[in-house]
Amino acid sequence: MTIATVFEQLERFAPTALAQDWDNVGLLIGDPARKVNKILISLDATANVVEYAIKEGFDLIVSHHPLIFRPLKTITNPIILRMIEAKIGLISMHTNFDSAIGGVNHALADTLQMEILESLGLGESRDIGLICSFRDSQNLNEITEHVKTRLNADAIRLWTAGTPDHAPIRRIAICGGAGASVLNLAERKADLLITGDISYHTFLDSRIPIIDAGHFATEYPALKFLQDFLLPTGLPSTIFPGEKHEWKLNMRYC
Repeated sequence: MTIATVFEQLERFAPTALAQDWDNVGLLIGDPARKVNKILISLDATANVVEYAIKEGFDLIVSHHPLIFRPLKTITNPIILRMIEAKIGLISMHTNFDSAIGGVNHALADTLQMEILESLGLGESRDIGLICSFRDSQNLNEITEHVKTRLNADAIRLWTAGTPDHAPIRRIAICGGAGASVLNLAERKADLLITGDISYHTFLDSRIPIIDAGHFATEYPALKFLQDFLLPTGLPSTIFPGEKHEWKLNMRYC
């Protein structure tokens, strides 16, 4: 099976047409006609991921975050050079995977054991958030502990927006990764937002509670869904171990 065939399979689940205009998704490195034997799935194509791919004999990396965002005038990035030298291809599924049914946010809802009520935005395409709920009523304290446990998050930040800890929370907006851009929608449709990468001023401006579980923790569960997308190819695939990722190795909460 070729890289092009693998890409066609991914297109069935998360078409590149769903990607945001500023994004860079699809086949970023490699010959479409090159044969694929083993696929490595990761959030990023970092140095650790590439070295792991070389050591374990993977010839294609499928990442969530693109390694290349802007047009290149020169190719001097050591990670790109290492991949080219090792003949390892790279397909990135970013905001198209965020928006897809069965994508990042559906994986987050599944991991948190939540029921999906509706899209956060206006429709299913180019939408980067969901409105969910728990089957049983839970308060802010209970949800916070649940999120930390289910996502195996090293630390989370809770902005209460003045909401009492034991206040019941019914409608919850979720957005894996960096979700500050969906806050206005969340305020209109939900009692709580669960996401990552929230800034100081975004917290202060928010009229609803926010659980910031971090970019890594809210997106890593989606890699299993990405792996499921690849099952029809019949190719062996492996999810890059989270504990080997630079984020887990180098980030400390003091």
